[in-house]
Amino acid sequence: MKTKLIFILLCAISLLNGATLETDKNVYTQQELLEVTYSGMSGDQKDWIAIYPAGSSNDFANVITFHYTDGLLEDSETWNPLPVGDYEFRVFFRNSYHLETTHAFSVVEHIPPVTIATNKNVYLPNELLTVTYAHMFGDPKDWIAIYPAGASNDFANVITYHYTDGLISDTETWQPLPVGNYELRVFFKNSYHIEARTSFSVQEDVNPDDVALSLNKNTYTQNELVFVQYDNMPANNTDWIGIYPAGSSNAFANVIDWKYTKGHVSGELSLGGYPGDTELRGFTPMPGLAPGNYEVRAFFNNSLESEKVIPFTVQATPVVSLMYEDATGSISKEWIHVSGPYPPVWYNNVVRLKAKWINNHTNTSEYILPFAPRNATDKVLELDVGGQGRWTPHFSVGVLVQTTLGYRRMLWDSFMNHYNVPANKDGVVLKYPTYVELQRNTANDRKHFRVNIEKYLRILEPNNKLLSVNAFFATGGDLDNIKLSSH
Repeated sequence: MKTKLIFILLCAISLLNGATLETDKNVYTQQELLEVTYSGMSGDQKDWIAIYPAGSSNDFANVITFHYTDGLLEDSETWNPLPVGDYEFRVFFRNSYHLETTHAFSVVEHIPPVTIATNKNVYLPNELLTVTYAHMFGDPKDWIAIYPAGASNDFANVITYHYTDGLISDTETWQPLPVGNYELRVFFKNSYHIEARTSFSVQEDVNPDDVALSLNKNTYTQNELVFVQYDNMPANNTDWIGIYPAGSSNAFANVIDWKYTKGHVSGELSLGGYPGDTELRGFTPMPGLAPGNYEVRAFFNNSLESEKVIPFTVQATPVVSLMYEDATGSISKEWIHVSGPYPPVWYNNVVRLKAKWINNHTNTSEYILPFAPRNATDKVLELDVGGQGRWTPHFSVGVLVQTTLGYRRMLWDSFMNHYNVPANKDGVVLKYPTYVELQRNTANDRKHFRVNIEKYLRILEPNNKLLSVNAFFATGGDLDNIKLSSH
């Protein structure tokens, strides 16, 4: 009796916490076994786990392979390799087709080699290092370290290091180093086996009073922000830094984007977004830099005589997108109905979210679509709105994000355009007008909405940076093709 009671309690705890499933990697090759860990099962003999093609319905005809858990609450298993493709592990309780949790992964023909690079080969002693890495293993204990050039991999030689926390790719800022020659080294799974390395040096500044400029990258994609670190500016409120086409004169007519340093001797600012010190109102697009060659130039005290020039390039690269809702035949099981009287429903290949409009201006409905796992790579939100013969009064769309300054709730609302309300901040809630009309005249005219999340973040919080996009939310509308894109 005591044993049975313990089992019932364990089942109750598992149901309360919810099922979880993780793989040891997010990307496999065709030859690799899949290592899977699950927990929080109901304890029923017919709880089951299956692999489906990504985006397919839960119909058993779509199952690639499956097995029952035989009453286990948690376990770690090895599954056989799969052909190239995008897949999902899905967890179901008690022989049902009610999805408890899902985990996406991919199988590729080959995994590109690990890369790591710094934005410069030579730094000054006071310069931050910008480090970009890609194609990591994806283990939480993958780590990157700085060593003296030529030193062995012994941990005693590590100058500084950190774990990547499972990220596959990222761009990071590291603290300045003393004069010397160094190497960045990449290791997987807490090992000391080098996967990639790159050399750089820190040298004394032969002209210490000169303006110092550095960029977080040498090459950008369209729509990316250009982060500029500066030092040794003379502290005038009207010192400024701008982007010019490469080779153009300093005439202000050639400036593409610019910002004042506001009296700061050193700091960081971003260019290529919405102009600084400008109130965002109404239907204002935010295009990115077109492919081409550019220069960042520093100026003193409102002059047009450049003190420092740094070149960079914008390349035309394909946009890579991750689809979270295409509403083809059904809608995602991940939708969470937060509030309002109507649940999300599928209608004519869109997800229909009904706004509950009261007092002529308040909408009480809310729906959330989690991005699992959180997306720390893609910063552009895209979706289609309308076109289904229905006008939906006052609703907003947005994202829940993690930033360097903490959690933020960012939303875009055409209601602000209608009443000429500027972008504004209320605690952790950041509100913006939309550059396309999302509410009026959309009944038979589908609109495409595309925003660079970090650009909008820095309009209201210029010193903040985006770490991850955790979820999409909306308070109404006929929505389709909700995705995050690379640029």
